[in-house]
Amino acid sequence: MGVAGWLGLTGVAAQASVVTLDWNKVPQGALTKSGSSYVEAVNVASGQVDVSVTPKGPVTVNRFGPDNLRTPAVTDTIFQGGLASNFSNLSTVARFRPATGSDPTITFGIKFVGYKAVRDVSFSLFDVDADGSRYVDQVTFQTAGASLTGGLDNVVSGRTVTGFTPSPNLGAGSGNANVGVKYASLPSEQIVFTYHSPIRGTTLQGIGVGNVSFTVVPEVNQLAVGLAACVLGALCLRQNRRGLRMEL
Repeated sequence: MGVAGWLGLTGVAAQASVVTLDWNKVPQGALTKSGSSYVEAVNVASGQVDVSVTPKGPVTVNRFGPDNLRTPAVTDTIFQGGLASNFSNLSTVARFRPATGSDPTITFGIKFVGYKAVRDVSFSLFDVDADGSRYVDQVTFQTAGASLTGGLDNVVSGRTVTGFTPSPNLGAGSGNANVGVKYASLPSEQIVFTYHSPIRGTTLQGIGVGNVSFTVVPEVNQLAVGLAACVLGALCLRQNRRGLRMEL
């Protein structure tokens, strides 16, 4: 067996694993209020994903849906994103009240805690749409590196996606306002994006965040590294001795 094969057996060349924050496996209902934010900490594989939703300025999160849930909430009753029923997501509905000199926003944070590193992060936003002068959804990714794929009812420009036509929250056609989000690498271990209304008037609007999939970069097995060093050292010593005998 070669050295490379031995390293694979000892776990030095451990394989990265793809894992998912599945909203169906998270307690359903409203997120916990913590200061000015609404938060949820979800254990995923060997670490934790901390999700936060923080309104700023003249904007208030609202109750919505058939169950009159206080949002942000984990539920399948507000947005569907074109998926089959019983697929929950993080749904946020808010009333924006822009005023002179203010730009009300809601900041979403997805932070990866306890992992050596993560990469290949992907998720979808649901219901990024618009309805004339009634409301316009606009989302801007503050964390650099986002690759955005717009839907039929929105348009992407750089790190910003803006709705331009209405889409149903649930049922047929609800996937037309989805936005695919991908990060190949994530040096900061977190994703931050803001949601706001570019309309200068009071609006009621909302979006959903779907399941978050990502690849966990494995920890290097330190014991295996030490053993590998010993093996490589022994091989080098053996080669040196062979060379010395040949010279004699």
